[in-house]
Amino acid sequence: MVNGLYTARNGMMLLQEMMENTTNNLSNANTSGFKKSLMASIAQVDIKRNDELKLHQDEDHQMSENYIDYSQGSLIMTENSFDLALENSGFFEVETPNGIRYTRNGSFTRNGMGDLVTLQGYRVLGEGKVPINLDDASEFSVSPIGKIYVNGKEEAKLSIVDFADKRTELGREGHNLYYAKPDVEPTQAVKTTVKQGFLESSNVSVVDSMVEMIRFQRNYEANQKSIQSEDDTLNKAVNDIGRVG
Repeated sequence: MVNGLYTARNGMMLLQEMMENTTNNLSNANTSGFKKSLMASIAQVDIKRNDELKLHQDEDHQMSENYIDYSQGSLIMTENSFDLALENSGFFEVETPNGIRYTRNGSFTRNGMGDLVTLQGYRVLGEGKVPINLDDASEFSVSPIGKIYVNGKEEAKLSIVDFADKRTELGREGHNLYYAKPDVEPTQAVKTTVKQGFLESSNVSVVDSMVEMIRFQRNYEANQKSIQSEDDTLNKAVNDIGRVG
């Protein structure tokens, strides 16, 4: 009986983690370039005999992996020349206080010094890790391969990089940024197209996320009822059966 309590408890803890993960995805459904997190769980069943040679079963439910789905989000036209979207795999490089970081969010602007920056103020880098400056730019355009033209003259080229295995080489950070794991160096992205005047939407499906949350909630409630049933049975075993004897 007690094993049933532990099994239900472990299931509830796992469902709570899944609910929190889905809630985080849902809260970023409108965040440009956001990539949803997916969870994979594993159930382990251990059957063995106790000291009285009776079969004894232990079950354990736990998360085996929490990974990021890097699939492409749809492109939304904004007609803002500072909005840039990436088609296919790749990341913009930005300079932060914690070092170089990577993002798919191309919602950029220009700071007071003329630098191309993220909405958090991090400078966008060009090839050679050099910040891109658009000072005195009355006309600003970006080619599909990332070349930046200021007043009709080529001034820089966006640094667009990629990773061989994003699931193991990248980690998620705040502000829709990613960091490279130790000893990992990005490579130059290939077959990546820059779309000026567009933003990549989040790859989170609101409908799918809501369906997941309902399913998790129902399973959580089922585990609660299981715990209540086990508790009632234990209560009768301790109190009622004991008095019969």
